[in-house]
Amino acid sequence: MADTKQFGVMIAYSRKQTLRSAVIFVLILAFLGNITLPMRDAENDDDDLTISEYIHPGDKPSPKAYTTLSSFLDFSWESWGKDTTQFETLLPPSEIDFTIEKRLTWDEPDKCDEIFMLMPHLKANHGQGSQLNSYLMASVLATFLGKALVILEPPRSMNNYDTGSQFGCPVDAFEDDSYANVKEDFPDGILRLINHPKWLSHGCAVPTCGGTKDYNGWEELRRQEQTYMRGPPHAFDCMEGDRNIKVIPLGGQDMRDFFINTYRKRMLDRSTPEAKENAYNWATRLGARRRDATHFSNLVSEQEIWDYLTALINRSGLLRFQPWIARDVAEYIKSSNLPLDISYDAIHVRRGDKLISESKGEVNKYWASLGFRSASDHVNYVPFSHYIEQAWDGSDCPVKANGKRKKIRRPKRIVYIATDDPKTVRQEIQQYPHVRGGVTVLNECTKALFIFSPLSEEGASSNSFHISPCRDNICRGDDCFKRYHRNIAAIADLMILTKSAKFVGEFNSNWGRLIRSFRTVLNDNSDIFGNERDDEPPVLVRDTVVAFGPNHPGPVGW
Repeated sequence: MADTKQFGVMIAYSRKQTLRSAVIFVLILAFLGNITLPMRDAENDDDDLTISEYIHPGDKPSPKAYTTLSSFLDFSWESWGKDTTQFETLLPPSEIDFTIEKRLTWDEPDKCDEIFMLMPHLKANHGQGSQLNSYLMASVLATFLGKALVILEPPRSMNNYDTGSQFGCPVDAFEDDSYANVKEDFPDGILRLINHPKWLSHGCAVPTCGGTKDYNGWEELRRQEQTYMRGPPHAFDCMEGDRNIKVIPLGGQDMRDFFINTYRKRMLDRSTPEAKENAYNWATRLGARRRDATHFSNLVSEQEIWDYLTALINRSGLLRFQPWIARDVAEYIKSSNLPLDISYDAIHVRRGDKLISESKGEVNKYWASLGFRSASDHVNYVPFSHYIEQAWDGSDCPVKANGKRKKIRRPKRIVYIATDDPKTVRQEIQQYPHVRGGVTVLNECTKALFIFSPLSEEGASSNSFHISPCRDNICRGDDCFKRYHRNIAAIADLMILTKSAKFVGEFNSNWGRLIRSFRTVLNDNSDIFGNERDDEPPVLVRDTVVAFGPNHPGPVGW
């Protein structure tokens, strides 16, 4: 009886201690008894508690639950949500805080008084990676400045693409089965690809300043901003209804310039109480709980700040694909030879146009390290074998007394390859020894079954992996169905790469940087008992091997 009273006194000591103790106790029960726990009610949630929004049967409070994915499919999600959600995001859906939409409602009358307007069509002739990174950069800037992020696309009469979007047209886009006319209210531009969240837009419509500003008007103001790159962008004042609003219209390159010249330094500043408060508020606008926002406001290392910010964005589920994208990506991935219920690795080999620009210096550096001084003495790309050596060099193989490695049997690795040069990569793979079943022998104790995308299996050329093989950004007459198919294939590759157990690639391309970003997660175990733990990093990055080039992708959306 005395023990019962003592326990009652302990759990009633304070509300915070009570909640923390209860969560810890239930976590232990979940682990030992394999029980199913319901989601916490967001309306009654305590800000001090930042344990993952979803706790599932058999989950262990260990970093391994976050750093290693056992398969493409998130099996802990099956009892919580729809199967299509698995294909709406680049993350396992159980790691996303779906309560943010309820917590960040933006019901205030002044919610649309400050607007950051993204005009993404200026990057419409770029690849998916570049456009998605641009969207992430806009989200970062808008939340840092405390503004609603509104997206403005040109009217279809001014659009370079017949059906209104560089991402092609799903069957849903048309009025009827004749596929002749696109629905008037069907999303155009990048909004045909992504589902822009209300908590980020504040539910604001594109402003017209009382009917005085259309696309051309905003474009004119955007161009004027290009002359002010040394300072913060100017906000345009106008009346929208009965409210005075301020609007900053920017395109993709404009944002990067303003970020470098003005905002990067401010985002990294933690030198004063005011700067820390700004960082704290920034994090909360991305849906961070009190503990996570506080931790973010105290970070000083640039790399740690970018990684933590990336992890906050991932927890928020900011990047979500439209339902038709998720549906068709699911169908495409399921048509591949990739098993979705077991662990697999992935390699991204980016060549093509990157060899002319971003990767050229790193390629020359690689060959110079091997003694080649002239570009005419070697191929203009880093060979596939180098990717393999960085990830599976055989150093984990047992060594005999004579110094030679023992040949041991291990289960073959399933390795998915995403590349814009499938023909050459296949030829390079043929240089390795092979055994039955098309399995490639990488070293004494590592074998791999390489799987290419269905588009590669169809014998597509390298140009077929780009959504915009158009000259001078004029794509009228381009088959929108083929464009959409290429888009689906690319997003499927992106999703497979981000959800792999091990990823091998580089950060010279937008894709490589984007993939690494979505392999970054908050580590709830770093202070699950209410105190910081030195043995637990606040951010975890899933197993990522950099084949060559820089070891960090830089700021979010770069």
